[in-house]
Amino acid sequence: MRGMADDTALTKNERFVEVDFYDTDLDGRRFISCRFNGCDFTEKTMAATVFEGCAFFNCRFNDAQLEQVAFTGCTLSDCGFFMATLAGCKLSGSTFADCSWTHAVVRGGQWPMVTMRQAKLDGLDLSDVRLAEADLSESSLKRVVFDDADLTGATLRGCDLREADLRGARVDSVNLAGARFGNTRMDVDGALVVAVAQGIVIG
Repeated sequence: MRGMADDTALTKNERFVEVDFYDTDLDGRRFISCRFNGCDFTEKTMAATVFEGCAFFNCRFNDAQLEQVAFTGCTLSDCGFFMATLAGCKLSGSTFADCSWTHAVVRGGQWPMVTMRQAKLDGLDLSDVRLAEADLSESSLKRVVFDDADLTGATLRGCDLREADLRGARVDSVNLAGARFGNTRMDVDGALVVAVAQGIVIG
């Protein structure tokens, strides 16, 4: 496997095609500007692995255990995270396009400026996740829990927030234009933000 000698902690500018990483120790490794095409991370356990400026296409992270893994400035297209666990992961500035998140488990994390447009995130628990300036435009966020999440400056334009729980979330300067609400739970401050977004004048 190119660029993956057992004693190499840093891998740069390499391309991996249809590689199965199940038996490869990736803990603490750092990948910079690498490309992963059709690679399999299914049931892979990774801790403190760092991907910087990498591109993933049609990769599988199904049932993977990702602990404090960083995807910073990465692009992930058509990737699967079915039943994956992301604990304390950092997704800063990364773009996820056409990725599946069914039954994924998220335990906190730093996701500022992440882009997940038209994503289907129904039922995820995004409690304690920092999503400042994230772009979730036109995503399906039904039943998503945002307890203590930081949505400061995030774009939720056109999102489906029916039955979502926004109680305790920071929603300063959130763009909620065209968002759909129904049985959505939020505290008073959040409700005021929504009211203003809907053109309601308070007082």
